[in-house]
Amino acid sequence: MLPVVRKHHYVWAYYLSAWSTENDNSIWHVTSKGNISKDSVKGLSREDDFNKIHSLTDTDIAFIERWPSGNSPSLQNFQKSQINYFKKASALIDTHIGLEHLEGYAELKNISEAIQFGIFEKTHTAIESLARPVIDELKRGNAECLDQGKYMTSFCNFLAQQLLRTKKVKEKSIAGMRQLPENTEVEKVFKALFERNWWFLSYKLALNMGSSLCATAATDHHTLITNTTDIDFITSDCPVINIHESSGSLGKVPDALDLYFPISPKIAYISSADSRYNNLSFSIDEGTVKTLNKQIVLNSHLSFYGTSRQAIKDARRGYR
Repeated sequence: MLPVVRKHHYVWAYYLSAWSTENDNSIWHVTSKGNISKDSVKGLSREDDFNKIHSLTDTDIAFIERWPSGNSPSLQNFQKSQINYFKKASALIDTHIGLEHLEGYAELKNISEAIQFGIFEKTHTAIESLARPVIDELKRGNAECLDQGKYMTSFCNFLAQQLLRTKKVKEKSIAGMRQLPENTEVEKVFKALFERNWWFLSYKLALNMGSSLCATAATDHHTLITNTTDIDFITSDCPVINIHESSGSLGKVPDALDLYFPISPKIAYISSADSRYNNLSFSIDEGTVKTLNKQIVLNSHLSFYGTSRQAIKDARRGYR
């Protein structure tokens, strides 16, 4: 029988383990009840069936194809191949229905569930695996790995996927769509298709974003920060955030994208179109660390994570 994986992370557990100070991969965090606890990364930023998929109908595919596919022919072709891949795989999801009387029903149902709950999870696992060599090098303080094209491509794709695959983005996107009027049957169908296909739309939009990040990588400024202060970087269930000053305006599209990504308690990365953060690659003070940590708290959804109970307390109260 095939394994059926239903416990899905929307933030990579291996990434979160960088905040563990022991061999048990446990980190400090804020619980759903607002308490501070220390638990294994295996149970954090996780939700059962979060990456569950459904059978892609012709209507689903037509809806998905209406969304932007980027300007790159190679990206467009890749997205088409992904639609075909998931269409063929998802066609097996419901094949066991009505066949309960067959001797091999259990095996058919197992194949169905392995695909429905595992195939999209494996897609994100592959993206994480490609990015791991980059993240491991950055943890060591080696920024030169970003000069190599293949690494930058994998890293940009990972950043984009991690930004758009979280529970916060999913819930806010669906909630925003639900608030739109339903004056016609077409509008009702559109909203239903959006929610039904969010899993693939988030993936597709992140592919577009990753491609854009790669396209400007040669001219963007990439700042790797080594934190030598006594205050550690924290992270959250939304670990990739936009820290550009225009990103805080509710209901307004930000003017620019300054991506901040804490990689470990002592290493962080910023990508920006200008040089405003370049000096941080040489030194950073406690005030700046606190400011970046505040941004992580403000952009978090259900929890944020640190290396100690005190780190969580300090970040939650804004270092007052």
